[in-house]
Amino acid sequence: MMRYIQRLCDKDVSLCHSMIPLGSCTMKLNSAICMIPVTFYGFANLHPFVPADQSQGYLTMFNEIEDNLVAVTQYDHISSQPHSGATGEYAGLMAIKKYHESRGEGHRNICICPTSAHGTNPATAVICGMKIIPIGCDENGNIIVSEVEEKCK
Repeated sequence: MMRYIQRLCDKDVSLCHSMIPLGSCTMKLNSAICMIPVTFYGFANLHPFVPADQSQGYLTMFNEIEDNLVAVTQYDHISSQPHSGATGEYAGLMAIKKYHESRGEGHRNICICPTSAHGTNPATAVICGMKIIPIGCDENGNIIVSEVEEKCK
C-alpha cells in the first residue's frame, strides 16, 4: 500500500491532494515497523471468540503495556485501542463528556459538527452519547459562521 501511494505521489497525486478514503489516517500515521506484527500468523490471528484461558499471553502483554504507559504518563488508566483518528476522537469526546459530568453538567451533550466533516466525526460523537447539531458549509467547505451563532443560541 505504501509503495502504491508513493507511486501516486511520484505522479503528483497524493492523499493530501486527492480523495482521502476512510481509514487513511491509520495508513498514514502508523509506521511500517509498527505494522509488521500484523503479518505474524501466530501474533495477529487470534480468533475474536477465543476462550479466555487460551488468550492469557495476549492479556498479559496488553496489561503490561497499559501498566507501563500509566507509569510513564501518570494517567489513571490507558485504553488499548487501535491506532486511528476515530479512536482519538472517541477518547477526546469521552474526556470532555466525563469532565462535564464531574461538574454536574452532564446535560452538556451537544456536538456541533460541520456537514463537510469526515464521516467518523458525527458517528463517534453519537457513540459517545452526544446529540449532533449539523452546521452548513459553503461551496468551499467553510462553515457558515452565522449558522453557528444561530444554533449556539
